Amino acid sequence: MDYKIGYYAVSKAGHDKGKTYLIWSVDDEYVYLVNGETKKIESPKKKKKIHIQVKCSIDRRVKQKLSNNCKITDDDILEALQRHLQGR
Repeated sequence: MDYKIGYYAVSKAGHDKGKTYLIWSVDDEYVYLVNGETKKIESPKKKKKIHIQVKCSIDRRVKQKLSNNCKITDDDILEALQRHLQGR
């Protein structure tokens, strides 16, 4: 499985089952997820890799900021998730 920063991830377990996040960082066992609202950049949700389903897609604006080493804000993340959930 490819756990890349900026990819969409859907929770498969826990009280947040079915919620969509963006992957903010990754280590050996965990991913750290943000949604720009309840889980912000400064306090991401720690989730075991086996408890998420990765959507191998990334918002083009987030991708552009990542590739240009620009700062990504919680508002950027929230907007990306809204576009994704609305199918844009």
